[in-house]
Amino acid sequence: MEYLSPFEYNRIVTGMRFVGREKEVSRLQTLMLSHKNILLYGPPKIGKRSIVFNALKDIDLEKEGIVVCTLDLFNIRHQDKLLRRLANAVSDVLLTQEERVKAFAGLPKSISMDPSSKEPLTDRQAKILLRFPQQIAHSKKKHLVLYFQQFQDILLFDKPMKVLSMIESSLADAKDVSFIITGDKRNAMYSIFEEMHFFRNIITEIPIKPINKKVFAEFIMKAFEQGGKRASFKDALAIYEIPEGDPWYAQHLAEICYLFTDKELTPEIIHKATQHLLTMHDYELHNTVYGLSTHQLHMIRAILDGERRFSKTETLEKYGLNSSANVNRLREALTKKEIVTFVSKNTVEFNDSLLKLWFKNYFFNDQ
Repeated sequence: MEYLSPFEYNRIVTGMRFVGREKEVSRLQTLMLSHKNILLYGPPKIGKRSIVFNALKDIDLEKEGIVVCTLDLFNIRHQDKLLRRLANAVSDVLLTQEERVKAFAGLPKSISMDPSSKEPLTDRQAKILLRFPQQIAHSKKKHLVLYFQQFQDILLFDKPMKVLSMIESSLADAKDVSFIITGDKRNAMYSIFEEMHFFRNIITEIPIKPINKKVFAEFIMKAFEQGGKRASFKDALAIYEIPEGDPWYAQHLAEICYLFTDKELTPEIIHKATQHLLTMHDYELHNTVYGLSTHQLHMIRAILDGERRFSKTETLEKYGLNSSANVNRLREALTKKEIVTFVSKNTVEFNDSLLKLWFKNYFFNDQ
């Protein structure tokens, strides 16, 4: 098969394509081998799963007595489904079929382990299932790492605070179980861990910072060179800066540039590739805007223009924001929709750099 592109963006990134995350990988490995609880979160496509994957692949898990159990919460909307799926997933990685039958037989007969069961669990039964991972890990003399993906989706449950409290109290005391928690909804994860203070003092966050632009630009240059093409540092840096260092979009843009380049990358090719990237995501971008109200769009325009004192009379009038009370509602709405994150009083960040680029250069371009 012809080798078309040295860039990777649509799946877990490994090998030479995985660049600039050495510190995060090393930190995760150190914490995991120390049986610590780990938290990684940030906007989608920032590289959380690739960091976890590359950290795990370089550890001799069997030698360390570690077993990893992955559970993606994206299609779970109820506490009972979560607990049953968790128990079954732990059994899959730690038990033989014979051991599994025996372990389930040791549970109260009133607890159905069928993942599709509609029989509601009592609080007592729920706590029993939450203790199940610790019991199995201890019996197998293994350390179990529960790797939760899309953890913020617990907030979509009927009683999220109750579920989070149960998980926190049950797993916090589990000596043979630790967890890696990841989530793509930046504001929702912040709400759980910073505003609601769940898992406080029992979990260590690994901040995911932007990849060093020099490192990423040199990676792009080298990748072009290996394909018999040339990219200057200035042009490679432009590929990094257009999506503001977002590794997923940067690799995607770099791939389009690579495929459009015959011998040498030029600014014209980068411009053409950027238009192509935006066109490829056109439906997604339009769909996001379709769900925004006129006032929310006005607020976004104000943010793009660098306004931060949204309740000033001049700002309210200029952008049609109506009132300070309405500004607060708009902040809350844009936060909940994960469009932006209000990092501090003077800092607002878009959670999708391509959406920001599209807003700035196209949606508001003629307004």
